[in-house]
Amino acid sequence: MAAEVLSDTAIETVAWDHADAVRLRADQQREIDLRYAQPGMPSVTAGPDPRDQVDPSIVFATLLLRVGGEPAGHAAMRDLSGRDDHQGGLHPEGTAEVKRVYVAPGFRGRGLSRTLMNAAEDAARAAGVRHLILESGLMQPESLGLYLRLGYDPVEPFGVFADEPDSRCFGKWLVPAQSVPGGVPDGGAVGGGAADGGAVGGSVADGGVPDGGAVDGGAVAGAAAERLPAPSSGPEIREVPWGDPDAAALRRGMWAFLRELYPDLVRDVEARGGYDAADAERGRAACATFLATLDGRPVGCATLAAAQVGPAHLTMDPLIGYAGLAQSGAEPSADDPGGFEMRSVFVDPSARRAGVAKALVRQIEDAARRRGGLALYLATGVRQPEALRLYVGAGYRPVLPFPPHDDPQNAELLFLGRKLA
Repeated sequence: MAAEVLSDTAIETVAWDHADAVRLRADQQREIDLRYAQPGMPSVTAGPDPRDQVDPSIVFATLLLRVGGEPAGHAAMRDLSGRDDHQGGLHPEGTAEVKRVYVAPGFRGRGLSRTLMNAAEDAARAAGVRHLILESGLMQPESLGLYLRLGYDPVEPFGVFADEPDSRCFGKWLVPAQSVPGGVPDGGAVGGGAADGGAVGGSVADGGVPDGGAVDGGAVAGAAAERLPAPSSGPEIREVPWGDPDAAALRRGMWAFLRELYPDLVRDVEARGGYDAADAERGRAACATFLATLDGRPVGCATLAAAQVGPAHLTMDPLIGYAGLAQSGAEPSADDPGGFEMRSVFVDPSARRAGVAKALVRQIEDAARRRGGLALYLATGVRQPEALRLYVGAGYRPVLPFPPHDDPQNAELLFLGRKLA
């Protein structure tokens, strides 16, 4: 067995049925059961979901992490090349899945999950893997944050949990784009970098109505956008009424982008009376709206609203499960004030890479602080990796779902938040 020694930490390659690996996977399953416990349902099951049984014959690496000789972490990888993706197709050659990434509670907070993932990527490269994918879920915000920081981008659902609305899937290319026949497919990212011609824009939130975060640039429906001449100065930001014509026009541009990226939104918005009614509803919740201009031309907008959760939500224990989240209620607590939400952030595609989105995010943060804000939240869509990179780089990290965007059937959101100094 190979061992990588890092101070008192060693990573061994062991058999799938190694006793310590089996025990750690059982411990992980008990924790997963608690995190995903539904109201009125038992919090402990008899074992792993029978749909997700791992065939040991396709597991090419099982990693066991020890600290001071004690088993502390586990990760495994299985080859999915040419196998059913449970979405009507087959996984391409060179595809592998990371499974059962787990660090025991007594060893957390030391960066060991990152150590495990780095070792998993090294083992995958050695095995000739080109694309590494994995599945996690909304009740595992620490895991989601780790994967985003390591350069994994959201990918379309795959596997036996593809139809589970709280499942979230991620992928990372381990080879340069030119090494992949035909380039990187589906707008994916190479090593966490920006994809070739990837589209960016607004996000999906507010019960399916476009809200949340965006990143500057990106083409609506992937079309090429006419670029502005280089601005003579940076973006200027000013507060405007919600109904300001320029801000309203930008929000309508965001809607045009989102309806292409998330087709199901059209039905949801029509059920709420159409775009104008949904836009007016969001306006009634707005605390402040900001307009960004470049050389006098309107290019971006963002809105601040009061959140239905306070700063305590940032550190809420995922082990309370969905049952605990339901008990926490949908109304803001008088004992936990100071929560705000960033919504309707959008930048015109022609103004990409001019720092507009970063300037708008800073303005929203400052506006929240002026109102006594202690935490800022947002909900953004899984098909906008550039937006996620912007927020992660600005200090936002995944949090548990929060109202009013916590519809259990919404499979397209990620929830982020950060503490405001």
